[in-house]
Amino acid sequence: MLTAKQLYKQELENCRKHFEQVDLEKEQGYLMKFTTFSATVGNLLPEIPRDNHATMFSQLLLQQVLTTFDQQCLTAGDLVKQRGAHKMLKKEAGPRIYCTYHLGSYRLLTSVLFRQGVDCVLLVGSNMNRTQGDGMAEHIEGLRKKHGLTNVFRVVETGSPSAGLTVLRELKAGRSLIVYVDGSPETAPGASDESQFLSVRFGNRRVKTRKGVGYLSHATGIPIVPVVSYRQPDMTNVLHCLKSIKPIVQSDREIYCQEAMQQLYDAFWPFLNQYPEQWEGWNYIHSFLEPEMPKNGISRRGGFRPAFNEERYS
Repeated sequence: MLTAKQLYKQELENCRKHFEQVDLEKEQGYLMKFTTFSATVGNLLPEIPRDNHATMFSQLLLQQVLTTFDQQCLTAGDLVKQRGAHKMLKKEAGPRIYCTYHLGSYRLLTSVLFRQGVDCVLLVGSNMNRTQGDGMAEHIEGLRKKHGLTNVFRVVETGSPSAGLTVLRELKAGRSLIVYVDGSPETAPGASDESQFLSVRFGNRRVKTRKGVGYLSHATGIPIVPVVSYRQPDMTNVLHCLKSIKPIVQSDREIYCQEAMQQLYDAFWPFLNQYPEQWEGWNYIHSFLEPEMPKNGISRRGGFRPAFNEERYS
């Protein structure tokens, strides 16, 4: 009789086989999506040969299929390998602000925390809520019924006018927040909300990032816990908890926000370098990239300039 882990990997293999039957280049919008992906990879990780971009993009699309399957599988969270300061994922750790990224099977963090009895508030963009919200709600309800869980789960949309106050109240009520700090397409900076963003280093470039996470941590005194999700070559999902970022009482809020967000992006960078084909952020990070300053000191307009791939089309 097969174990739960063997059955899980068998289903992942079935997902992979179905995926490989699809002719990606004939799929609607493929060329535009791949062009954006390739240009952004070239800007952030120029050391990756452009000839590798098509394979990376295919791997990313497969990763998205596997991530969707994981959300439908109630046992996927039980098979996750936890590394680092994983005691922070338990209810006994108290309320925390869990900051994660769209890397690997990133939705499993919510599943694991809820399974541990943690009262969770998931902060997501409106588009993500529309496309994934029902699936996550079904997953949570399935866990609730299977394990007799009674803890709280709530979704708050970042675009809601009352989102900040709602999350602040939830944190003060002892609930934990889960937030994706690497952004999403609908949370990119606009002309009217520039004051909500700050600039941080991201590799050799700089990106705009919302500072709300740092503000909430400083205002409530609740530590930030960076958590990185990734999938190993043997298909095992890993949640790696990094060192908590703790606010200092009576410290300057703006300085704390800047330092906390920089630490979050610094923590993510080595994982992105190791698993670049697992990051969904390639599809939208160009909206957050600051214009690069060339050597002559004249700034380009826009977040990046796509480079024509002469090798691919020669």
